[in-house]
Amino acid sequence: MAATALAALRTSEQAQVLTNLLRTHPELAAEAEWHATTLLSAPSPEQVSTALAETLTGYEFTDMDAPDVGICDPDDACAFLVDKAVDPYLSEIQRRASLGLTNAAHGIATGVLMSLYGLREYEHCTEHVLGSAGDLVDYARRVTILLEQLDIPLPPEYLDAACPTWPLAN
Repeated sequence: MAATALAALRTSEQAQVLTNLLRTHPELAAEAEWHATTLLSAPSPEQVSTALAETLTGYEFTDMDAPDVGICDPDDACAFLVDKAVDPYLSEIQRRASLGLTNAAHGIATGVLMSLYGLREYEHCTEHVLGSAGDLVDYARRVTILLEQLDIPLPPEYLDAACPTWPLAN
C-alpha cells in the first residue's frame, strides 16, 4: 500500500491542514466541531483509571533520580512523581469544563478517583514509590477541590462509586 502525504503528516502539520481546510471550506466547521467535541468526550472513567494506574504502578525508585525530579528528599520526590502523573488529568478536567463538557470532565475526574482509590494498597508500602508519596486521598481531594472551583462538583453517586470510603463529599 502506497503511503500518502496526508498519512505522513506530523501532528502540527495535521493541525495546519485542518486550519487551511476550514478556512477554505467554512461549511465544514460544524462537522469539524462535532468531531472535536466527540473526541474530547471520549475517555471513559475506566480508561482514565487504567491509564493512570499503569503510570503510577510503573514508577520505580530509580525514577526519583530522573533529571526532571530535582528533589533530594525521597518522600518529596515520590510525591512529585504522583503529581507529575495526576496533573495532566487535572488540566484535562479544566479544559473539558472550559468547553462546557461537564460530563467529560466528570468522567475524567471519576477515573482519577477510581485509580487512586484502587491503589490504596500501596499507601505506606516501603516497596513502592506510592508508599512514600503520602495519602492518596489527599491527591483525590485535589480533584474534588478543582471541580468545586470550576463550579461543577462531582455528584455524590459518582463519588460513592469511585471511592466509597473516602470522605470527599462537599
